[in-house]
Amino acid sequence: MTGRRHVAIFANPAQGQALPALAVIEELVRRGYRVTYATSSEVAARLALSEATEGRWDVVGFLDDSSSPISLARGYFADDLPDLVVYDGTAVDVARAAAETWDGMPDDDFVDAPFGEFLTRFGLAFLPEKPSLYRVVPGRVVAY
Repeated sequence: MTGRRHVAIFANPAQGQALPALAVIEELVRRGYRVTYATSSEVAARLALSEATEGRWDVVGFLDDSSSPISLARGYFADDLPDLVVYDGTAVDVARAAAETWDGMPDDDFVDAPFGEFLTRFGLAFLPEKPSLYRVVPGRVVAY
């Protein structure tokens, strides 16, 4: 455990839709957060092969696993619970089901105002649905 706030981003993007998530991840890392990107095994493999993470954040591919991505998510994060879970519409069921079993997540104040301003540049916004569980949704303007 590094002591940095840990953000888990759940997104199973179609071809080309990973760019907004990668921009969010890079900004979180730049701000000193520790990020785990849970996505499809194909996207995870491509990111690993391209060395896009450069060791600065983690990527894991289990969202398209036909057996039980919820169990895999719970198991993967069992010893290192995230402080914040962010998900998109493609991973809503897995993210919500996994986060429901995690107690002690911090309050809503995890995301600071400047980060919210960063998201609006990409046409994204955080909508709180319960403390420390957010959904990234398209905004009115898409700037990527």
